Amino acid sequence: MGGWLVHVITDNSQEKTMKVLSGFIIFAVATTSVFAQPREGKNKELSISGSYQNYSSGGGSGSSGAFLISPRFGFFVVEGLELEPEALFMVGSGSDPVYMLNGNISYNFIHSGTTVPFLLAGYGIANTIPFFNVPLSRMDFTVGVLNLGAGTKIFFSENVAIRVEYRYQNLKGENTRNYGGLFTYTEKLDMRIHTIQFGFSVLL
Repeated sequence: MGGWLVHVITDNSQEKTMKVLSGFIIFAVATTSVFAQPREGKNKELSISGSYQNYSSGGGSGSSGAFLISPRFGFFVVEGLELEPEALFMVGSGSDPVYMLNGNISYNFIHSGTTVPFLLAGYGIANTIPFFNVPLSRMDFTVGVLNLGAGTKIFFSENVAIRVEYRYQNLKGENTRNYGGLFTYTEKLDMRIHTIQFGFSVLL
C-alpha cells in the first residue's frame, strides 16, 4: 500500500486531525453511489506495485532503503477523481494493536490517449512508526502522516495499465511529558520516506 512516513501530533492536533478524517470518511460514503466511470462500466481500480523506499530522519544520521510489494484499491467518485484509502494493521501476541490509516485522493488526467498522468495527496494517522512497511513498535501518542505523489498510468489494453508513481511521505510531530511537576521532556519525531513504485493497475 505505498510507502509510509510518520508524523507525531500533539493532543490538540490529534482532535483536529480526527475531525478532518471524519469529514473525509463521510464524503467517501456519500459519494460511493455515484462513481464516475473512466472506462464504460468500470468504476474501481486495483493496483499492485513493487516499491523502492528510502528512509531518512531529521537528525541527519543517514538513510536506508528496501524493496517491497504493495496492493491498493481505489474508487472513482467523479470523472478522474479517485479515492485511494490505505490501511495497515498488526496485532502481536501480548501487545496492543498498531495501525496506520491514510485517506488519499488522486486526480487522473483522463483523455482519449493511452497515457493517464495523475496527482495524489492525502493525510492519515498512526500509532506506530513502520520501517519498510512493517510496524515495529507502538507509540503512546498519535502520529500524523502526510502523503504527496505523482505518476502515470500507461494502458496497454482497455482496462490494464502499467503504473509508475513517486510518493513522498512526512511523519513529524512532538509529545511533551511531565514528570511529577519536576521537569518536562519533549519527544520529537521527524521522518521522511521517498518511494518509487512500479506496477500494474486494473480497472474493475
